Order: sequence, then structure tokens, then C-alpha cells
Amino acid sequence: MSSSLIPTDFNIKVTEEQVVRNSIIKHEVTHTISNVKNIDHRILTCPENTFTDLIQIDPTNIGAGKFTSGSLEYVRITNLDTVNNISIIFSGSQGNFTQEVSPQNSIFLSSPHITSSNFNGVLSDTLTSIQAYPLSASIDLEYTVVNS
Repeated sequence: MSSSLIPTDFNIKVTEEQVVRNSIIKHEVTHTISNVKNIDHRILTCPENTFTDLIQIDPTNIGAGKFTSGSLEYVRITNLDTVNNISIIFSGSQGNFTQEVSPQNSIFLSSPHITSSNFNGVLSDTLTSIQAYPLSASIDLEYTVVNS
């Protein structure tokens, strides 16, 4: 069967507004990803003290929550909790990197390649998985993955 889905553009618009005393600084950036064939959007509850697999990068075994590394274009992960933090663990074949996300905040990735010097280990290889780990309570999480 041939697909009837037509690749489309995915637009990301980030608006930032800073108010310092009586001065307002506003910055807006729009980024377009062309040839998008798939968008995965999900809201889930991550149980306390449990690693929850969000995304697996596997070039041979595609399925629910699994994507090929070359197709990953954009990831946004948002902590929907109003009180508790959550750790997001990015893993690769050479190490991992953990980012704590405070309540009602988001993190963004626009590439499957991550390099960081701010942790013990090396992750300058292609991303292989993303997991969530609630630090003190079950937490609702939202994510969007865009791939081509």
C-alpha cells in the first residue's frame, strides 16, 4: 500500500518577552522544518521513582515511540506539573546527559547530536534514547517529536 500522507512544513514559533523596569524587549523566532512526514504528540503520566521511556532511536526497529536517527528533526518535552521537577535523560552509545526540568517548563532539541562538557562522561554521539524520571512524585509530561 502506498501512503496517502503528503509531507508538509512544521512551523515552530518562539516568542520571548522581557520586562525590565519600564523597558520591554521582545524577540521572536520562527523556524520551519520542511518535508515532515510524522508528528508524534503525547501526554503521559510518569510514575514516581520509575524510568519511563519516551523516545527510542533505532535505525532497524521502527514502532511506537521508536524513530530512525536520521529522521529526527525536533523534540519538545514539557513538564506539566505545577510543583515537582522531572529529570530527562538523554542517552547515546558513549554516555548520557541529564537535564532537570522545573514545573511548567520545556526543553527543546533540534538535532539528534548532543555535545556537552558539563557532566561526567562524554555524549558527542548520536542520541539513542530519551527517558523521564520524576524526582519526588508522579508527573504529567507532554512531548512532541517531529521527523521526516
